[in-house]
Amino acid sequence: MARQNDYLNLGESFEERGKYFKAERLYKKALKLQQRGVDEMSPELIPYLYNLGMIQAALDKTSDALNTLGRLIDILRKTYGEEYGEVKEISEVMDELVIEHGQLAVNA
Repeated sequence: MARQNDYLNLGESFEERGKYFKAERLYKKALKLQQRGVDEMSPELIPYLYNLGMIQAALDKTSDALNTLGRLIDILRKTYGEEYGEVKEISEVMDELVIEHGQLAVNA
C-alpha cells in the first residue's frame, strides 16, 4: 500500500508545481497499484480516481476525464448516496467538461 500512496503524494507535488503530465503519469501508476488489491467499486479508489480525473480535465483530456470521473461518481453514489456533497461537485465538473467539449467541437 505504501508505494501507491507514495506515487499519489509525488503526483500531488508535481501537480502543485504545474507539472501536470508527470502528475498524471504518477496518478495512473498509483491507481493501477491500488486497484490490484481491492474491488473495482471500492471506496479506497476514491482519492486515486479523483486526482487522476481532475488532472485529466486540467490537461483537456476530456474523454479520459469523463471516464475516470464517471467511475468515481459511481463509487461515491454506491458508498455515500446521491445527496453526498462530492457527488454533486463531481457531477458539476463533468457537466462543465461536456459543455466545454461541446463548445470546442462546435467552434473547431
